[in-house]
Amino acid sequence: MLDFALHYAARGWPVFPLAGKVPAIPRERGGRGCHDATLDLTRIEEWWREYPDANIGIATGRRSGLLVVDVDPRHNAKWLDSLHALELPPTFTVKTWSGGWHLYFRFSGDERVSIGTDLLPGIDWRGNGGYVVGAGSTVNGTSYEIGKNLPIAQAPDSLLERILAKRNRPRPTPDTNGHMVITNGQRNATLFALACLLRRFGLELNAIYESLRATNADHCDPPMDDGELRQIAASATRYAPKERA
Repeated sequence: MLDFALHYAARGWPVFPLAGKVPAIPRERGGRGCHDATLDLTRIEEWWREYPDANIGIATGRRSGLLVVDVDPRHNAKWLDSLHALELPPTFTVKTWSGGWHLYFRFSGDERVSIGTDLLPGIDWRGNGGYVVGAGSTVNGTSYEIGKNLPIAQAPDSLLERILAKRNRPRPTPDTNGHMVITNGQRNATLFALACLLRRFGLELNAIYESLRATNADHCDPPMDDGELRQIAASATRYAPKERA
């Protein structure tokens, strides 16, 4: 396992030891979970001498430049529809012990991209403040294995937009007269969330744009430029409408 850990560190991915899927260094000994992850080869060798059977945790986020999409078929039967809806490019992929996949992407390390669940049914993500179990590790007798040994693709803007919209959960706030106002700093995320909701119900580009245009005129302070509205509407149409039961 040490060889795997050193290999990941050589790629610029900070690592730390895991007991199964959780940090091996206990808090009472100063353990800080994924914040212990390091590229220091000497420290890594010391850890694996102390924990020779440890699995490998790889820190995600700006320290490694990694954003990992976690696909777990156990959590939702429509995971494949979710994966298709994200329209992700081919990339380095690890098969997990549970039969799911970790899809690795490069990204800028934007501090707003942290960790979260249910991006779509069966889809979670790991960015700043998170980690994944590295290939070569074993949980419940099953190994994490490289499924697609491809170059790591750049995270698409559409993926980052969806993560930010999910994370922020923006809401308009009422003014003194009870009128709902979307203020500067909330406008883009709020309108994108609205556009995605409309898209889920099958609306096409023009209908989404007109809805955004009306919302922008009535509720945004100050209103956004028309070109920005068209871009938001176009971004939402990248996703497939939600399938109805």
